[in-house]
Amino acid sequence: MLEGREHLNGNRPQQAAAEFEKATRLLPEDWRTWNHLGLALHRGGKHADAGKAYQHAIKLMGQERMLGKREGSHVLYFNMGRLYMDAGQPIYARQHLSTFAQLESTHAAHYWLAEACRRDGRLDEAQLELGRALAYQPNSARTLNRLGVVQLERKQPMKALDSFRGALKKQPDYFAAQLNLAIVLHRHSPPNVSQPRVQALAAYRKYLEMNPKAAQAVQHLVADLDRELNPVAVTPVNTPTNTVVAYEPPLQVNTNEATFIVQAVFPAGGKFGHVVTTNSVPPRRVAPPPPVTVKVPKPQPVPVIPEPPKPVKPVQIAKVDPPKPRPPTPPVTPKPTVAEVVLPNVPGIERYNYAKPKRPSVGDREKAREKFNEAYQAHRLNELEKARAAYRAALKLDPGYQQAHQNLALAILSSGDVKAALPVYETALTLNPLSMNARYGFARALDRAKFPLDSASEYQNLLKMYPTYTPGHLELANLYSQKLQRADLARPHYQRVLALKPTHAQALVIREWLAANP
Repeated sequence: MLEGREHLNGNRPQQAAAEFEKATRLLPEDWRTWNHLGLALHRGGKHADAGKAYQHAIKLMGQERMLGKREGSHVLYFNMGRLYMDAGQPIYARQHLSTFAQLESTHAAHYWLAEACRRDGRLDEAQLELGRALAYQPNSARTLNRLGVVQLERKQPMKALDSFRGALKKQPDYFAAQLNLAIVLHRHSPPNVSQPRVQALAAYRKYLEMNPKAAQAVQHLVADLDRELNPVAVTPVNTPTNTVVAYEPPLQVNTNEATFIVQAVFPAGGKFGHVVTTNSVPPRRVAPPPPVTVKVPKPQPVPVIPEPPKPVKPVQIAKVDPPKPRPPTPPVTPKPTVAEVVLPNVPGIERYNYAKPKRPSVGDREKAREKFNEAYQAHRLNELEKARAAYRAALKLDPGYQQAHQNLALAILSSGDVKAALPVYETALTLNPLSMNARYGFARALDRAKFPLDSASEYQNLLKMYPTYTPGHLELANLYSQKLQRADLARPHYQRVLALKPTHAQALVIREWLAANP
């Protein structure tokens, strides 16, 4: 363990993994050895093997003990969250890091939870978590820089400008914040800023002073901006012909990330003071990349308790004469936003046999709500067996409780019995066919149950009702491109994602895929 730790601190993950593998053979029942092996494999880029090691550590520790601070095992939530982040799965990363932040409220916990929220498109939550991170480290230039990026994505250029300036005030040589400051002034023209392009040119030049090895494209951009603002001073002799037209340097949202340290406790005889996490590397594949190929328990989606409707006072309606009948207007069928695609059966691909349940009757909602609340609390604590039992008890009191059916399906899905969750989703949809969450969950469950054709059909149904729902387009595009091998069908949905959200966290890899699949 000590030798592996030395290799890990010396940034030699392969040698560290070899030593930690020996430690697991000598201490096979100690979760810390498996956690350290996972860290070394993680830093070495072997995500699947790292997931197996983390999973074994979780198995040794047990979920209930992980939820407490016993022996520091809650750090596994952090490490699994970072692993999902590096694997390009921000949804699962966010859920693991959220659990860790509740157990261990630190700067690192809130910073990385914010990054997971940002990549998942939850910009409001990302900004909130960065504020909490700054409460722990108010002088962190890196956190202020990331806050500025989130504010810019939320179309708040003035706030972003203040954050980038604040980062430079804390760390004057932080060139990532300096470049972001120049980009905001140049491309976004913040209000209440006089001569923003002049200030942008000065900011770009200062960035080049800080970082002389900056990309050549940035240097060309500065030259173009200089010629634009100072046309007389530019001579036509030897004018470069390889300038980049309309080039916009990317925001430095992931440059030289610091390695955060998470405290853990180790047995006597070895002074292992910290658990080292790894740097986050954006995926280079179509988002989201395939999941870690290990049987890692899926994070628990947070169930939602619907607010009871407020009573409405009866309104007295005045009597009026009925209007004279008008000739009927011929119906006009609107053109569908999402083209319907009928996929034929494919040999070797199994189809789902729909249960087609009848619509349940309504029961005692008040008594059922008490059981539902009990199930909800158990669900949040990952006590899945207790949650499932309480959801079923609520449905016994009120079979027509749509939210209880939907949450029960989530709990069953999280336990790994994917096919058992499918008819429960069907029942939830009979109660509310327009439920976006239920339809989306049903489509994803069908995909996990290896019914890709039926999953694609349900995504199409979802997008008929909600044609601007970006996650639906992204999931359907991934399904077409990766499992059904239909790049022609995936292309319009990837294009739709970019049209709906040009600043999507996976916009770059989507554009790369589109370029590779014309």
